Amino acid sequence: MSTLVTNFNLGGEEVKKPLDSKVESDMVSKNLSNGNLDSSQNSLQSKPFRIFIGYDPREDIAYEVCKYSLLKRSSIPIEITPIKQSEIREKGLYWRERGKLESTEFSFSRFLTPLLANYEGWAMFVDCDFLYLGDIKELTDLVDDKYAIKCVQHDYTPKETIKMDGSVQTVYPRKNWSSMVLYNCGHPKNKVLTPEVVNSESGAFLHRFQWLEDDDIGEIPFVWNFLVGHNRVVEGDPSTFPRAIHYTSGGPWFEAWKDCEFGDLWLKELEEYKEAKEKSLV
Repeated sequence: MSTLVTNFNLGGEEVKKPLDSKVESDMVSKNLSNGNLDSSQNSLQSKPFRIFIGYDPREDIAYEVCKYSLLKRSSIPIEITPIKQSEIREKGLYWRERGKLESTEFSFSRFLTPLLANYEGWAMFVDCDFLYLGDIKELTDLVDDKYAIKCVQHDYTPKETIKMDGSVQTVYPRKNWSSMVLYNCGHPKNKVLTPEVVNSESGAFLHRFQWLEDDDIGEIPFVWNFLVGHNRVVEGDPSTFPRAIHYTSGGPWFEAWKDCEFGDLWLKELEEYKEAKEKSLV
């Protein structure tokens, strides 16, 4: 199947955060007005930073809270787009059958991120089971054009054999590296990620970034993909304080995980999201 796509748009939501920190109801609305950008911000921030969030219908509320946490704390313009399998199938971008070990609908579609960004500039992919506690600008400040991607390079072997709502927990090299990635979408090596490749290559090829050399992969501090149950906060050491919490085995939106570590922070964010959404409907 051959597919050529240019200027592809999944209907992202462009949002600019106001200067004050008050959570307004319009944070959950589309196409808001410009925020104020400091003149010292680099060219990356002259346009909204593009964020693609993996979407699974079973975890719709996780997606909404992840999106809300990003918008709430961002000091730069951001554009958020869910990668919904039903939409990319309709567009002819995704046609592979779901494997038994795929715990979410975006297990492989995530690797379409450079294509969805038209192979231009930098963009981020992130799983929906994240809660952002830090300003995304701090993460965009880490981009470096010498790399094709940047990610947290975990040395991680999960203890659980079952995750989320009964899905099998798989173990493989570079586990969780692909759960949050900064893509240099215009990098020549990322143009390998065509629909044909994403729909046909193995999980090992894609999740281990085998289209790249090790030197093409930059590192991000672990606090931007803080794995619940694996990473630890060291008292008195701010460098270990999570900037983005990843509920990789399951979050409090699942009954079995409602009392997980940092679950209280997610539930608090959920309540704030609901309040903001209600205000936007008034």
